[in-house]
Amino acid sequence: MSTYGTFNGNPAASSPEEQHPVTRAKAPWKLSAESYLLFFTLKNLPEGVYDPLQAQWADEALGEFKGGLGSVMIVRYLDTPVGPYDELLVMPGNFSVPQPSSSTKNIPKKAQRVSRIYVSQRTTVYNGRLNWNIPKHLARFTFSAPPTLTGQSPPETLTVNVFPPGTKDGDGVGPFFSCTLQPWRWVPAIPVNTRYVPYSMAAAQPPIPEPAGHKEGLKKAIEGEMVDDYDTDPTKADAVYVGTDLWRAFDISASVKRARGCWVDVKELGAKGEVNEGGSWFPEVGTWRVGAWFEEVDWRMGDVVEWKL
Repeated sequence: MSTYGTFNGNPAASSPEEQHPVTRAKAPWKLSAESYLLFFTLKNLPEGVYDPLQAQWADEALGEFKGGLGSVMIVRYLDTPVGPYDELLVMPGNFSVPQPSSSTKNIPKKAQRVSRIYVSQRTTVYNGRLNWNIPKHLARFTFSAPPTLTGQSPPETLTVNVFPPGTKDGDGVGPFFSCTLQPWRWVPAIPVNTRYVPYSMAAAQPPIPEPAGHKEGLKKAIEGEMVDDYDTDPTKADAVYVGTDLWRAFDISASVKRARGCWVDVKELGAKGEVNEGGSWFPEVGTWRVGAWFEEVDWRMGDVVEWKL
């Protein structure tokens, strides 16, 4: 069980700006993980590409969708500034980036966008939103095999299921995302550095709207409400669903010890990813049959350029 009140642990001694519901970990971040990339291309953005809270991101005034290579990423973080967690995200492709009227900052004209993302831990939800405008939401993850470490062979297959927040094994609620990956074990894995790959992962993110319950949830957390960091209960999530008011751009890079291909089978779970209680949780993007399997990856989430329109 973990609980955090303020940045220095003493509410009475902190200004409001220093008060956080969980540990604050500012950018940049270095992270170690095993990762799987599922690729696709889109002509138009599908339904469910944004969470309802970020529905206004569909406004072309916040950037026009330009297409290009998109990806679904599944990441099993083993070491991060906020501890281990799992992640599922979609980057649909490139978007134009609105420019301020005057600025000397190096702001990209076009960049990727993390449009929808789920994680298994509260602290990374809060920090990902504040650091990079990444609109993280909570979910529950299961994997059929552990990550592959040095000297080990990958499993013959890996099944990944992602469930709505607050669910538990055996409660009858199905996953809103499910896939089975089959790593290519008959060819040697090779090291890869994304600096030498002709695919930019630089991203630019619009400001994140704040949910109506955030301030009340934040107040409860600061006053000492105890919530485990891996508790995905949606009724306790508003405290970490912080909003922002600035645009943020940043680079994402990776150094991979062992990279290999994999076969991809994304399961059909009903119309638009609907689960028992209804609602679209994840977009249908038509991933390719071939994906990438990365073992022992060192990710870097870079420094941030901020601006306001």
